[in-house]
Amino acid sequence: MTSALHAEGLTKRYGRRTALSGCTLDIPAGHVAGLVGPNGAGKSTLLQLACGLLDPTAGRIDVLGRKPVSGSPRVGFVAQDTPVYAGLTVA
Repeated sequence: MTSALHAEGLTKRYGRRTALSGCTLDIPAGHVAGLVGPNGAGKSTLLQLACGLLDPTAGRIDVLGRKPVSGSPRVGFVAQDTPVYAGLTVA
């Protein structure tokens, strides 16, 4: 069975600042997982890496057996602090 999300040694740095360090994680397909942690723990960074919005500095990540690609119709992420167009509706 393919993992929904598999990460090994995943790291993301912004210059000298490390947002995520050495994350190793495996979420099996068909399971639900929650990310819990304080501000700055790397939760949003992990989700942005999983959606292909960011590229890792080190390590690797696979989503549904493939490298994440921005714009993929298979995975989406909407952050709570991301502005959305007021006129955009589900319809």
